[in-house]
Amino acid sequence: MNNEPTNHVSALDKLRRLVEARGQTGVGVHDGLSALLASKCPFDFLWVSSFCNSAAMGLPDAGILGAEEMLGMVRLVRRNSNLPIVVDMDAGYGDPLKIYHVVKEMVRSGASAVCIEDNPVSKRCSLYDGYERTLVTAEEHAARVRAAKAAVADIDGHCLIVARTEAFLACHSVEEALLRSTAYADAGADAAFVQSVDGTGQEILDFCRGWERRTPIFLAPTRIPHIPKTELFAAGASHVIHANQGLRAAHAAIDRVFRSLATLPSSGAIEGEISSVKQVSADVGANRIEKLERMFESPSEPSHAI
Repeated sequence: MNNEPTNHVSALDKLRRLVEARGQTGVGVHDGLSALLASKCPFDFLWVSSFCNSAAMGLPDAGILGAEEMLGMVRLVRRNSNLPIVVDMDAGYGDPLKIYHVVKEMVRSGASAVCIEDNPVSKRCSLYDGYERTLVTAEEHAARVRAAKAAVADIDGHCLIVARTEAFLACHSVEEALLRSTAYADAGADAAFVQSVDGTGQEILDFCRGWERRTPIFLAPTRIPHIPKTELFAAGASHVIHANQGLRAAHAAIDRVFRSLATLPSSGAIEGEISSVKQVSADVGANRIEKLERMFESPSEPSHAI
């Protein structure tokens, strides 16, 4: 199996595929292997989030991860997948000037879309309980959107700007969430993203049904896993992201296996629960090594008759 992504799909083609289709499903990835495995499945795009990448580095999702770490991950994911990449940029890592420069580098690194939320820069993950949430003003976030759009335009790039509102987490109404998202669309955002931790799903569904713009709506329905994608799409969502299930699955599996290995007399008992070396090697392209080595060998010197 050749694990290298094909390169014939241009950035513009990825952008068109991402924005023009509705009913798309994305999945969160947090390293090269997860990007490879996601690319074997019929997902429409990849999501590179601060939650998953912070956790993969052993850190909480609290604004600790910076732009350079996320840029490095985007480059790694791009190297291992040709799917469109949507990047979670938190609150943008700084003021509009900083956002302008970071978005340029995100586009150059292979991002097909960047998502910027209306949190303060000192954010706390929306999935963490127990925090009193405050947001920047809609005007401040609209300035971030304008900076991001200018960055893409100034390098003649192909990248969507997704404006995310955390209005529901700050205990605002559906009307406020819609007003904020409308202001961000007016500032040039190509898509809306609304986050909610309401386990009934009513906030999300009401927002989608009330969104009268033609711009796409991205959702990460982590707290409403019982609601089918078809219902979310019917309400008006265009892109649904399984944002962190891969990371959580890896966490559960590694924790279980390591606990077993710490007490078992040998690893034989858990071999049936884990991937074989052969399976992992195949996915990362180890079977190409011999072929490449033969390709790089010097041709044999022709023999000369005496």
